Amino acid sequence: MKNIIYILLVSFLLLSCGMMSKKEVTDQPPRNELTKLETLFLLPYDSVMDYYDLSNDSIVNFPDLSAFTIKSLDLSHNLLDTINPLFLPKGLEKLNLSHNLYCGFILIRKNTIPYLKELDISHNALNRIDIAPPLYRINVSYNDLNVIDLNHKNIQYLDISYNSDISERVSFEPLWIDTLVRDGVADGKRLLGPLTDIVIE
Repeated sequence: MKNIIYILLVSFLLLSCGMMSKKEVTDQPPRNELTKLETLFLLPYDSVMDYYDLSNDSIVNFPDLSAFTIKSLDLSHNLLDTINPLFLPKGLEKLNLSHNLYCGFILIRKNTIPYLKELDISHNALNRIDIAPPLYRINVSYNDLNVIDLNHKNIQYLDISYNSDISERVSFEPLWIDTLVRDGVADGKRLLGPLTDIVIE
């Protein structure tokens, strides 16, 4: 009888140890995967890329990507509230900063992003933007903009939709833009630029 009790106790202890070992293994936190930004920084600094996706990467501070050459960069859906042109990749043509924490006034000076052609800074909380470089395509929809200053030299597409503070008198010339998207702006009134009284629908 004592032998049976002894065997049962030993079996119980062994099973308990096995269960504890298994529990310890399962309770360990999973190995953290690298973020997209960390993965990028593992590449050689002279890397050349057509496109790199850093969206939804919980980036708070504007990353220094100046050592890389990237034509199209997606930084959307992060926690950014500043732009540092010195940190942007070389040869950058397309930049997506939508769905971040930008607010107030943003100025992009001439020659600070010399190759930039397209900018998407929609879905933020900007109230004024001044874009000096001659971009081809700009999306500033879903902000709180009331002033938009642009270089009209190359612009072909501008989306200012759902900026409810924009009035029918705007600070850019609507007639100089090939495609102007303006849903939810100025209560549907026709827009007037500062240099002409010609009205567009």
